[in-house]
Amino acid sequence: MLTHFIKRAVGDSVHARAAAAPPDGPDRVADVHLDAAIGWLLRSIEVCDGKASSKGYRFMKGWMPPYPETTGYIIPTLLTLAREHRSPGLAATAEAMGTWLAGIQRPDGGFAGREYGIQSEPDVFDTGMILLGFNTLVHKGLGETFASPARRAAEFLVSSMDESGCFTRNMSHQILHAYNVRSAWALMAAGQLLGEPRFVDRAADCARWTMAQQNENGFYLSNNFKPGGNANTHGTAYVMRGLLQIHYLSGDEACLASVRRAADEVCQLTERHGRIAAELGPEWQYLSSHVCLTGYAQLAIVLYRLFAIGGEPHYRATADKLLSEVARYQALEEGMPWHGAISGSFPIYGRYAPLQYPNWATKFFIDAILAQRHVHSGKSTWPDQDLYGG
Repeated sequence: MLTHFIKRAVGDSVHARAAAAPPDGPDRVADVHLDAAIGWLLRSIEVCDGKASSKGYRFMKGWMPPYPETTGYIIPTLLTLAREHRSPGLAATAEAMGTWLAGIQRPDGGFAGREYGIQSEPDVFDTGMILLGFNTLVHKGLGETFASPARRAAEFLVSSMDESGCFTRNMSHQILHAYNVRSAWALMAAGQLLGEPRFVDRAADCARWTMAQQNENGFYLSNNFKPGGNANTHGTAYVMRGLLQIHYLSGDEACLASVRRAADEVCQLTERHGRIAAELGPEWQYLSSHVCLTGYAQLAIVLYRLFAIGGEPHYRATADKLLSEVARYQALEEGMPWHGAISGSFPIYGRYAPLQYPNWATKFFIDAILAQRHVHSGKSTWPDQDLYGG
């Protein structure tokens, strides 16, 4: 482990100082990258007895404890892979993970933040991400098992909002987060699945509050992870995906227009600088020397979906570039526990999830590859399941 992380840190430092390499190919990421990523994600579940996904693999610690938040939104990825690869075993694993999550739900319907057993207080974002998993299981036809925990999670989210639709209670670090609109996506989807208009209406309120945080440059304010920190591409992509999915569910064109404004800036930055810094300021200025590979994968997903809606070539071209960069830095050492994983930052010692392979980075990498294949095959619509979780 020590040798790997030292070699990776030195190698990343050298590459970061060199000119960006061209993508491996203009069309799509090779099968070897997808297969390795799936293998690593499944190992992160195996080390948690098949009930959850480890938060990741970390320097000097190895496999980390189960992470309820990301276990929740890994469920949709497994169900998509089960559908695309015709592998019922993955669907069974997704159901087992949903059962584990339902078993640790708090009496108030929320879920504690951070790794399992580390925090006792409930968190809006973590609850919303777990609700995305419940939603896809309900959509799969398992409502008798998962409709009740989904409804309780949705009620918790509503109780955490103020009149404007802003999540003001049960927030990480007790500050406002525009990226909580991703939880509003989960809330709206639950409302449609469970036949509860109040959930839909409250999620729409949150979307409007979130769009009001976008400045004239298309940048989303009130979107830091921690007090005094900078906005991150990971969080920015969360906002964009949340609003885009609410557009899909509600038809709200204002949500789509907001996402396009941010996406156009992302494309221009990529074209101008060849990369997007992990940390950004309100004028889209670069505030870090490292990049967030998770954010790259998430932005690629949004851009592929925008391309599918309108066919603008710059969205697909930028998505292809970002995704190829993530694939370039995937760990591919055969036989090692990190084989197939994506690091939090490039270089690996960057400030975002330093010296670790977080499970959500690999999850979003898989999602982005599947999205790339979807649009490159000429498809412009997405399966219904993708409306409710991801």
